[in-house]
Amino acid sequence: MKKKVLVFTNFYVPSVKGGGPIQSIKNLVDNLSDKIDFFIVTSDRDLGDNVPFENIKTDEWNQVRKARVFYTNPKTLTWKKTINIINSVDCDVIYLNSFFSYRFSIIPVLLRKIKRIPHKPIVLAPRGEFSTGALSLKFRKKKLFIRITQAFNIHKNITWHATTATEKTDIEGIFGKREKILVANNLTANYQELNYDISIEKEIGKLKIVFISRIHPKKNLKSAIEYLKHVKGQIQFNIYGPIEDQDYWLKCQKIIESLPENIKVSYKGIIGHERVIEIFKENHVFLFPTLGENFGHVISEALIGGCPLIISDQTPWRDLESKQVGWDISLTDEKKFVEVLQQCVELDHDQYQELSRNAFEYGKLKSDNIKNAMDSYGLFE
Repeated sequence: MKKKVLVFTNFYVPSVKGGGPIQSIKNLVDNLSDKIDFFIVTSDRDLGDNVPFENIKTDEWNQVRKARVFYTNPKTLTWKKTINIINSVDCDVIYLNSFFSYRFSIIPVLLRKIKRIPHKPIVLAPRGEFSTGALSLKFRKKKLFIRITQAFNIHKNITWHATTATEKTDIEGIFGKREKILVANNLTANYQELNYDISIEKEIGKLKIVFISRIHPKKNLKSAIEYLKHVKGQIQFNIYGPIEDQDYWLKCQKIIESLPENIKVSYKGIIGHERVIEIFKENHVFLFPTLGENFGHVISEALIGGCPLIISDQTPWRDLESKQVGWDISLTDEKKFVEVLQQCVELDHDQYQELSRNAFEYGKLKSDNIKNAMDSYGLFE
């Protein structure tokens, strides 16, 4: 018989603002639904929205592609409702996709701790929340909560899902090496049948740069804009993504207003996931000096879009320059970011196309999910 896995996650499709975990869970379902029946509990609205999605039924199970999804207003996801949902599924494993989410992680863990639900195995994926960059935001509040959970052994006897060896080290740094931590890389969409078809022109002295992510301090758009102050040539910087932090966006806008005339910046708004790769095909490079990603689906999608990377060294995508697909740069080395951007400005069409094709082929290579799917299935055995 197929296993039943009950997934709790803040956001799932059709959400477009909820970040990488949406795609991580969707890819998990797409790759493992022949072996596992997935039941997903999630918000009935997108990040920051006051109204639910259209064309869904709230507080009951919806068939969404290969999974059954229970959409609910997160404000009404009480302890009692959570108990009822868990009991209704009679799952084999509970899979949580945050450490800090009160309703979609803390409540299920506490319910098991106080024996209000059956003692089901719990697998918890912190989704990069323990990286140095992520912890630096609201540090005191997060540190206090971690200490409380440690004092009361709230997360005793759970299995941690680390998506990289680095994330495993991050978890061990907080909870110790005795914890049960399984490493299973995030799964990507299947790109094995695609062929390189990038047709964007590249002129010496001109560069189209793109940023696709949530506009939030963790994604570090402000630094990306500041790097451009020092780059010569005709630059078009296109920004896509939901404005999650309005105060942070106002700071970004002030820097944009101070840029020299050769730098043109356009905020393009929110795009559906189905358009992301096409957007990358329309730009020359992806500038993403993030403070930390446990995977970075948008990085994988940039590669498939033939869009070379200029990213921080705070992701699993490393040694990019030696692979001739981009650059991963220390956040302390602003000069290097500027030098690389200037180098890209000066590329001619043939030089750029070689770099772009390398990026595509590397992205395609990294999307081979066979081993990663086996590792992911092992999380729930």
